[in-house]
Amino acid sequence: MKRVEHLQYLSREHHQSLTLAQKAIKTANTKNSEAISRLCKEIINDYPKVWQTHFKIEEENIFQLFSKSMIREASDIKLYLKISNLCYLLAQEHQVMNDYYEQMKEGDYSILGEFGALLKKHTRTEERELFPLLEKEMTIEELNRVLQVSQNYRK
Repeated sequence: MKRVEHLQYLSREHHQSLTLAQKAIKTANTKNSEAISRLCKEIINDYPKVWQTHFKIEEENIFQLFSKSMIREASDIKLYLKISNLCYLLAQEHQVMNDYYEQMKEGDYSILGEFGALLKKHTRTEERELFPLLEKEMTIEELNRVLQVSQNYRK
């Protein structure tokens, strides 16, 4: 999917998250405890620097712009409210995935399939629903901020 330059870093990471989601679902379905353990340990290792960083960028530089407590002048209030509702839902899903990560850290690998399913659903919602709306509603200054923060986090 063609994406404005400002959101391309996050979009590329969405491709990675879909790959991880599929791998988590497939691995969980094998019921192979060794493979499940290995993948969970990989997720535990990568999650803070990759996925929590990704979530933080979205939450602080996109979701906050569309919080209901910060209603701004919008070109289309219905569009703004749709984005706001999506951001709220997606932030809740970030928290659930953070909870899954904590469970994995504690040694509960039984949630790997649930983690994968939520990550897949979440990523598709962002790519198919949220990002096209953001491209319509965010100002160039807001998009530039997302790009700048995305680049800085990856240095």
